[in-house]
Amino acid sequence: MFKRPYRKLIYRNKVKILLVQIVNRNLGDQVIADNAAYLVRQALSRLTGRHYVIQRYDIQSEDYEMAKTADLMIFDGGGLIKYRQEEFHAYVPALVDCARDHGIPVFFNCVGVEGYDPDDPRCRRLADALNAPCVKGITVRDDLDTLRRYYLHTDQVFTAQATDPAVFTPQVYGIQKDIRSKTIGLGIVRSRIFEDYGLAQITREFQLEMWQGITKELEARGYAWQFFVNGLRSDYDFAREILVSMGRQSQAAVLLAPRPVESGELVGTIASYAGVIACRMHANIIAYALGIASIGLVWNDKMVFWGDRIGCPERFLKSTQFEPQTIVQCLEDSMSKGAPPCPQALKADIQKPLKKFIRQYGAPAWKQRRRIHLKKPADWSRRLVATALGGLHLRYTNMNARESLETAIGNGFCLFEADIRMTLDGRLVCVNGWSKGSYEKLGAFSSGEADVPFAVPAQLAGGLDSQTFLQCRLYGKYQTMDAAQLFDRIQQAGDGWKLILDIGRPKKETLAAMIQELRVLCAEGIDWEAHLYLRLQSKYDVETVQEAGLPVQVMYYIPPQTVREEKHLTLDAIGRFCKKRRIQWVSMPKEALDAQVMAYLKTQKLKSCLFSYNRYTDVLQAVEMGVDWIGTSYLSPGELHEWWETGYTIVVR
Repeated sequence: MFKRPYRKLIYRNKVKILLVQIVNRNLGDQVIADNAAYLVRQALSRLTGRHYVIQRYDIQSEDYEMAKTADLMIFDGGGLIKYRQEEFHAYVPALVDCARDHGIPVFFNCVGVEGYDPDDPRCRRLADALNAPCVKGITVRDDLDTLRRYYLHTDQVFTAQATDPAVFTPQVYGIQKDIRSKTIGLGIVRSRIFEDYGLAQITREFQLEMWQGITKELEARGYAWQFFVNGLRSDYDFAREILVSMGRQSQAAVLLAPRPVESGELVGTIASYAGVIACRMHANIIAYALGIASIGLVWNDKMVFWGDRIGCPERFLKSTQFEPQTIVQCLEDSMSKGAPPCPQALKADIQKPLKKFIRQYGAPAWKQRRRIHLKKPADWSRRLVATALGGLHLRYTNMNARESLETAIGNGFCLFEADIRMTLDGRLVCVNGWSKGSYEKLGAFSSGEADVPFAVPAQLAGGLDSQTFLQCRLYGKYQTMDAAQLFDRIQQAGDGWKLILDIGRPKKETLAAMIQELRVLCAEGIDWEAHLYLRLQSKYDVETVQEAGLPVQVMYYIPPQTVREEKHLTLDAIGRFCKKRRIQWVSMPKEALDAQVMAYLKTQKLKSCLFSYNRYTDVLQAVEMGVDWIGTSYLSPGELHEWWETGYTIVVR
């Protein structure tokens, strides 16, 4: 007699891959991260791929509550095994310690190794981390011998030579080189980088003369040229300085490519050149991946290793060869030979070890149900607030931009905060004050040379007119908007949306004008009081807004303890004022959060909104302390939901 089949539900969490990346505005690191994410997705099989989720993680965030819930940890690449420059000798061991303590297998993908010194405690700390039992594999893009001979003291770690993951750039971005181009791209780096790496003779003055000589030599040979940078402000400022020293700053619109703010823009810029001479390593790697001949001006041995790896060592010139005619002749010779295509064997050296690691250690994690270390709130969309309408790419914040708002809505936010200010012609626009930072983001005024102090011209000190503001693009890319456009879009975000407006500390006459503008914006027939909040910092502002009868809820400001002490302001005084004015919400900066404040708010039955946290570690702490809403630029309800989502399989027996 046959038994009746039954269905068994096996619940489990998705396999969580923490992809550790370097986040800064040198977009070469972002290109590495994008390529590594592509390779990880490619490594997942079609059958089990839906059971994996990839979380991109800033190595400098120290967000260990997020990290310890991972099933696999992958360092995406870049110059991580180094200790003289930057702080990776601290960040890498801390993350490996977290992985070791929670049984998380670790893989280092195509990393750079930059020297070894047994007498340096930073180097020894890094070596100890690489020998941790949780480290299962390390592929190296350059100095594998130093890794094996000096760093590793165990044969349990798989090691192999690889190349840089950015060689997959054309597939990742869908960008190909412009075969019609006749322009040479000149990749500029900050003026002190050669001196910082021991090349004292390559001074700022030397480089100014060198680049001027290179451009003259290119023009003499019939080439057009253009300066470009990988995204760093210091690089861009030096490029502008070079143009000034040449007396050609008036031609900057043609001779200097716009500073890129997204990795795809950098790739697109390099793809537009017929040849490249560049100081940044990843400008050369991107050019190579696109099939464009490039010459590297070496300030770090990693570039020499790269040249050897691709079989073109002669294209990476050392400081003794920094003579304009030599550099340009080397470029011409390279262009005549063309850029050799990346061999499939080099690509396989990246793909195979990564795929083996994911499948070997991901499968056991997929079969078992891992424990969530800390319980999460039921609905992050009712907890997290998109600060200044949300940030972008783990790099850009406080923009109040259309793109960031659309991204926030797409990521599951229904709580939003925006900064609004009055323009010179009396319109409310979305901007975080008329300050140095705002003008720099808007591009309404630029400081020029890096060593020239920023000074706002008198005509800009009071703000911009609305037409000028709406023509600006944040970082040259992201669209600005006014309050009317914000109100129109936010109403399309679903029935549960709530919007918090920060109006700053306006003058009395400005506040009156802002109230009048808000009254017009809130004239439509919806229940604005259920959706709209104003963050106010003074008693006068609260009383004025309430007496004006605006259909909004007020959030009164609690300053940090040091400020309260300076102003002789007590929590009791704040509580009495809130009770008198029937205020239900307070807002506060993260510096004001402590047990005393939260205990007092609980006794007064006041709800709290905190600004701002970008680490899950801090968000959890704030939730446990009783904070109701938490502002954030980089976390999102959608991503956190996916990170903790439980999947299931139906087994028929």
